[in-house]
Amino acid sequence: MAFTIRAASPTDLPSITTLDIAAHKPASALLNINLLPPDDIYALYLSRYAHFLSQPDRYQFLVAITSKNETTHGGDIAGFLVGARPKLESFEEDEWNPVFPKNAPVEKLAWFSGLMKSMKEDKMKYFKNDMWELEALATSPSYQHRGVGSLLLTHWLQEVDIAHGTLYVRASRSGRGLYEKLGCVNKGEHSVDVSDHGRTQPIVNTNMIRAAKGT
Repeated sequence: MAFTIRAASPTDLPSITTLDIAAHKPASALLNINLLPPDDIYALYLSRYAHFLSQPDRYQFLVAITSKNETTHGGDIAGFLVGARPKLESFEEDEWNPVFPKNAPVEKLAWFSGLMKSMKEDKMKYFKNDMWELEALATSPSYQHRGVGSLLLTHWLQEVDIAHGTLYVRASRSGRGLYEKLGCVNKGEHSVDVSDHGRTQPIVNTNMIRAAKGT
């Protein structure tokens, strides 16, 4: 099956949100601890992707669609990618701040806030402000193992390489092999213990760097 890459549009966001939740549940701490009811999780993810789409100078937001009706946005969304360009000093960005419902469980929110702080501190051991960053990459479970992720990444990396950019990626265990094939190198792992939330195995993510090309 052939896929076409195009820019994401506002009408794509509901499908992208549903796709992301389905694709990342096995590796997501947020989705594994049942922090919020499904509708609230959906709203949280939707607000994040609306934030990315609202700032095209900062983020490149791409979708891969099936070949039918691609000119009229009628094809199925097989996957998507959000890539962040380096944040310039002159660039004013509105940070995305998740909004949780008032009845959200306090203990789980505290745990999740601590996790986010820990992940950010770990990231900053490797990430520099002049780096490009892969914010999100997901393939629909219906189209996995068909080269969708590789196609999206290869398309986006053209822009990164033209700019001679260094890329930072935070990879799940399942995604690490793809990033290695495209030149990313493991710099360190971050493990999250979720045994108190019904999961015996920790969630492990890998900090990866892809060196600038042509320098």
